Amino acid sequence: MRTLKHALALLLCALALAAVTTACGAGGGRGKNVPVSDITAAVSAAIGKTDALTESDGMFLGLTQKKAEDIGEHAVLINVYGANVDEFGVFKAGAMTTRELKALADDYLKKRLGAWMDEYMPEEKPKLTNAEVQTDGDYVMYCILSDADKDAAFKAFSDTLNGK
Repeated sequence: MRTLKHALALLLCALALAAVTTACGAGGGRGKNVPVSDITAAVSAAIGKTDALTESDGMFLGLTQKKAEDIGEHAVLINVYGANVDEFGVFKAGAMTTRELKALADDYLKKRLGAWMDEYMPEEKPKLTNAEVQTDGDYVMYCILSDADKDAAFKAFSDTLNGK
């Protein structure tokens, strides 16, 4: 009877350990080494703006008061053609943790919205008001895009990290 209890206890521990390690593997980008440039290329293609967005992190670094080397591997793509505020950024944990990167992106979006002048392109303000930050494992992405583009962007972000 005692041996049966020990065997059952060991089996339950093994099952619990298997469940925990399997759950950790579901983190998409956790522990993966996908170059940020691959993610930004996939996102740009998914939203159909491969020529309209250019990499430029100046405003992001200025508003967050960070240096590029403090953040680590990242890319911020902004609109350079036409009159819209389309923008997204992708960050990989390393120099900063995922939690720190998410907080940094959230703070940036809050500052962008706080600096918005309502008389300046009022039709573009919903993109900023509805801007979002998502994480996937070791990666963080924010989007200032239309709802349709934002959905496509986050799908491409997730698919790229999960090998789809």
